[in-house]
Amino acid sequence: MIVKVVNEIMPTKNEKTVSLVLGSGGARGLAHIGVIHWLEENGFKIESISGCSMGALIGGVYAAGKLDDFEQWVGAITK
Repeated sequence: MIVKVVNEIMPTKNEKTVSLVLGSGGARGLAHIGVIHWLEENGFKIESISGCSMGALIGGVYAAGKLDDFEQWVGAITK
C-alpha cells in the first residue's frame, strides 16, 4: 500500500528524453527535420534544443510548433 501511494505522489520517470544540438548547413538542417520526426515517432521527448545557423532555424521552428508547416513549405520550393 505504501509503495502505491508513493508511486501516485512521485511517479517514476520511464520516458526517454533527449537534448538536441543542431549544426549548420542547409542540407544538414533538412536532415534535422527527419531526425526530429524519428525521435518523436520512437517515443523520445525532446527536453531542450539548440543550434547554429540552419540548426538554430530548425530548432526555433520546432520550438514554435511549426515544424510540419516549415517542412511543407520547404518541400514546395521548386527553384
